[in-house]
Amino acid sequence: MELKEIGKTKTSEKIEEILNKIELPYIPITYYNHDGFFVPIEDITNEQLCDGIRVTMCNKDCCRIYPHEILYIAIEDRKSVLYLTNGRVETNYHLDHWKKLLDEKYFAQPHYSFIVNLNYVVEVTKKSVKIKYADKEYSVYTSSRRIGAFKKAFLKFKG
Repeated sequence: MELKEIGKTKTSEKIEEILNKIELPYIPITYYNHDGFFVPIEDITNEQLCDGIRVTMCNKDCCRIYPHEILYIAIEDRKSVLYLTNGRVETNYHLDHWKKLLDEKYFAQPHYSFIVNLNYVVEVTKKSVKIKYADKEYSVYTSSRRIGAFKKAFLKFKG
């Protein structure tokens, strides 16, 4: 049996051509040898986009979480709860696990019980951080010990 190389489809070639014309940054991603899926996201590696983070939930089920889907992570009842763009997931991981795993360019800690995705922050005050995605709005507490470092990370991110 002869193996055939799977080439780009006409659609993917068209997308690549358009993205090159408008000079939009993109990352070519390969899924199961089917090349041609392009994502206009900067600074995310192919590994992060393709594989995501494998998470074991409290009910022992597994799922994949992608870093850009995480709005924030909170500690509730000794569990870390991931608030995502499409729902929430409860895990038994400690917050230190998430701090090591997530990129500090995009995630910061305004309080010892929270990690926030800086992409979704709309307002920072002395007492809270407002996070907004679509029509959902969340408020996360800040602590006086961590607010300075959080503001510095946020300004560096926006700058």
